[in-house]
Amino acid sequence: MNSTKNIDYVKRINNLGKVSKIILIIMRIACIVGIVLTIVGGIVVLATFPTGSTAITSNGTASYEMTADTNRLPSSISFFENEDITNESFKLFGTKFTLKDNIAVNDGIKTYTLNAEFDSPNSTLFKYGIVGVCFGMTIYAAFTLIVVIFAGKLAKALEKCQSPFEESVTKAMKHFAFSLIPAGFTFVTDGSLNLTMVLIILAVIIFSYIFSYGAKLQQESDETL
Repeated sequence: MNSTKNIDYVKRINNLGKVSKIILIIMRIACIVGIVLTIVGGIVVLATFPTGSTAITSNGTASYEMTADTNRLPSSISFFENEDITNESFKLFGTKFTLKDNIAVNDGIKTYTLNAEFDSPNSTLFKYGIVGVCFGMTIYAAFTLIVVIFAGKLAKALEKCQSPFEESVTKAMKHFAFSLIPAGFTFVTDGSLNLTMVLIILAVIIFSYIFSYGAKLQQESDETL
């Protein structure tokens, strides 16, 4: 009776691996197509979009403010004591950027304000901005492809295994877990790593090691019998 249940259990795992493999093959193709399209798109924009043209012009402002209560902070910490970048300008891709700062102190409250202005009299910044977006999407698709490839190897191992504790399965699971690490850096929100994604990656890595340990215990049990 137990033998029949085990066989049925293994068949379910094999079927899960088979279905997952098909889905992951489709995802792999989608990632490859995405990489090719973003690379070609970037090259086309870089080669055909006019540089220095007045077809597209832009200008704007940005402001940043930070306050520090010096009465509540250690004396060893100082904020922008000698900063002075008023009307400092520089050019990037034909666009002029002007920075203006202001430091005000009131009852120990130091307020630091930075205002930035930019003036783009031609299409250069817009052109390289699109190329940068294409490059970023290529990197994202490449990291996703890596994850999909290792997930496919795990699905293949599950499809052919006689037990989920086989070495091929546990090894594939570890490789898949570690393939998530570089992909995790693409999940950035507001300049910081997405905490949920970090926890998911850690959970998968820990789970893979638990599974590996379970496989060793299973092997020792089989050898004892």
